[in-house]
Amino acid sequence: MQGLTIVGAGLIGCSFALAARNAGLCSHFEAIEPDPVTAQRALELGLIDAIVSEPAVELPVLLSCPSHLVVPWLQQLAAHTPPIFDVASVKGAITQQLAGQTGPAGFVPCHPIAGRETSGPDAADPDLFLQRLVIITPTGNTDPAVAALVRGWWQAVGARVEEMDPQEHDRIYARTSHLPHLLAFAYLLGIEPTDLQHSGGGFRDFSRIGASDADMWSAIFNMNRQELKVALDTFRGHLDEFIAAIDSGDMEACRRLIHKARSRRSTLER
Repeated sequence: MQGLTIVGAGLIGCSFALAARNAGLCSHFEAIEPDPVTAQRALELGLIDAIVSEPAVELPVLLSCPSHLVVPWLQQLAAHTPPIFDVASVKGAITQQLAGQTGPAGFVPCHPIAGRETSGPDAADPDLFLQRLVIITPTGNTDPAVAALVRGWWQAVGARVEEMDPQEHDRIYARTSHLPHLLAFAYLLGIEPTDLQHSGGGFRDFSRIGASDADMWSAIFNMNRQELKVALDTFRGHLDEFIAAIDSGDMEACRRLIHKARSRRSTLER
């Protein structure tokens, strides 16, 4: 790349810029950032070379903005010729919104599985994508050559890349990402300030993602609400099983549920 325009100078966008610069993939980065404090900080840290008001016509574009802003940007960039790729955590909803519309021919939907509970340019990390999975969800309008080019860019910053159907992506990540965040938020609503004096490792591990950005996650929940509702209903059913076992004092039933859950978790260590 001769250069790259990044829409959103936050954790993902600035980390990609830093990683791409270190890998020799690109040396010039422009950013569109509505928050002047964030924009100035990205410049001060040397992550971005210039703040601009619109993408340069000759440069690829990385949409690292919140998920609900991806489609409006794609509509605005309908005539943009260079590749455009995003990092949104929801893919099916975006492709559905684009159905029947004339969007940019070079759009490649992407989702790096590399988020953190911290945000902003100060959280940028050149190793954020190292050995992390990036999902590409091409549609019928995706140019295979452009998809291959974008795949190469992600690999250049150390990521592993897989392709997936957009709807399947949303079903899986409703369970493995969106639901855990929602549960962490709901759990923290029941914690009293005095409880924190007695918190241990379990609390810290479970509540860590509860520090995530409210605007970003409320948009994700809304965009993937159908699949998230399915995941919530399934979770509620399992929670009811635990409640019934505890109410009746059935330790064996509780033990069976825990063993079943542990066996699922243990597969991650294999």
